[in-house]
Amino acid sequence: MTAQIGEGVSILTASRDFQVSLEIEGQGVFTNLLLDALRGGASDLRGYITPGSVYAYIDQALGSWDQRPVFKTNISKFTSLKTVQPQIPITTIRNLVNYFPSPEEEFQLNPSFEDTNSPNIEHKVVEPYASEDNVATFKELQKLESIGLVVPTDEDHMYFAAMNSKSCKLTALGYHYWRLVKDRRI
Repeated sequence: MTAQIGEGVSILTASRDFQVSLEIEGQGVFTNLLLDALRGGASDLRGYITPGSVYAYIDQALGSWDQRPVFKTNISKFTSLKTVQPQIPITTIRNLVNYFPSPEEEFQLNPSFEDTNSPNIEHKVVEPYASEDNVATFKELQKLESIGLVVPTDEDHMYFAAMNSKSCKLTALGYHYWRLVKDRRI
């Protein structure tokens, strides 16, 4: 028998009708994953948790187990079930458009962006020395790198990109969030 799902309804089940929902030490695997997802594991970079992100979180966590969750929905857009503290401040994400006026542009770095490049710290110091404004910008760029929105160009780490006067650029995900900021949706 099949049933239609009403508009605005989403259904997420632990397993298919012919499968057993697994337990570990008396606790449901699906239930624990659902709770972890709602605690923030399924949040996007803005801190929003949607039915789709909950399903994706559980699906990825279960991998190829015998138990497969089922997700059925009849919605025209995802609404947030819950909002948690974002991984980095939203103001930092909003600065993407300031650092990258267009998504194809690279942000030029130099040693003045690295706060350890100061005569007050014992090591090889190179000019231009650390600048307070550049250091603040660089710390934000490093946060953006930590969540996958920015990558250094021609270097493995942001530190070396700065110290070797290279640049950084947006990732594909960074471009997506850049566009959300540009369109004033964040």
